[in-house]
Amino acid sequence: MMVIFPYRHNQTWVFDDERMGLVQEPFVSGIPKMIDIFIQDIANVDEGFKLLFSANPFPSYQIELILVKEEYGGHWYRWSEKNL
Repeated sequence: MMVIFPYRHNQTWVFDDERMGLVQEPFVSGIPKMIDIFIQDIANVDEGFKLLFSANPFPSYQIELILVKEEYGGHWYRWSEKNL
C-alpha cells in the first residue's frame, strides 16, 4: 500500500514524494481528468487529499485503474468504468 497527497498547483494536480526526491510532480496524460471526476463531490479538495493506492485491490477500494502498457519508464492506465 502506498500513500500520496495530491494537491492543485498552477491549475493541475501534483504531488510530493520525499523518498523519490519529487516536489510538485505533475500527473500526466489523462490522470488529472480522472482525479477531477473522482473528487468532484469532495469539498475544499484543491488543498489536497489522501490517495491510497496499490498494485492489487484492497478492502474498500473505490476505483480500479487497468494497466494498459509500460513505456519510457512509465505506465499507461485506463479507468474502464468511465471510459477514460
